[in-house]
Amino acid sequence: MMLRSRNSYLGQQSGANTHLTFWNHWAQYQERILSCCYKWLHNDSDRIDDAMAQTCEKAFHAYSQDAESIENMFAWLCRIAHNVCMDIHRLNSKENDLVYLVSGNPSQFYFTEKRSHSLENDYEVECLYQKLTTAIDQLPADLKQAIQYKFIYEMGYPEIASQLQISQENARKRVQLARKKLSALQASYRAQD
Repeated sequence: MMLRSRNSYLGQQSGANTHLTFWNHWAQYQERILSCCYKWLHNDSDRIDDAMAQTCEKAFHAYSQDAESIENMFAWLCRIAHNVCMDIHRLNSKENDLVYLVSGNPSQFYFTEKRSHSLENDYEVECLYQKLTTAIDQLPADLKQAIQYKFIYEMGYPEIASQLQISQENARKRVQLARKKLSALQASYRAQD
């Protein structure tokens, strides 16, 4: 039992030394690796920051697993950084190809909204729509036509006036009255709920 705990303690000490050794190497070569990344990524500072972070993370994990097999620390870190930079180039190239493809053929692609509607929201919208259509049906015929032309058919006041054979001022007034009546009906619906 004493032997096992001593070995685990020595393993922890060895792991701590390995980590400390890696960070010493990283600090020693970080500036040189950074200048290589600047060259490989054409001075794109956002991508360079990503590349350095990924390089450090990958190198740390690899060094923790097999530090003894590394003969030339700078060359090893440089190879990891180069591979990361090339992966970033490939990813960027794929993204650019996709953007070019989509922007070249927008009718072939369907994009959804950034957020999805919940079922509760859809239900509320449906209920509101039903209440609104019921309320519009209860309006007098002249007001009903004016509000339908304005908000369902999206006509301007000159078109509404032409359709109803009234002046533009009367068309505006009818839409105004219809909206007031709908507001009153909405208030009575809220009171019932």
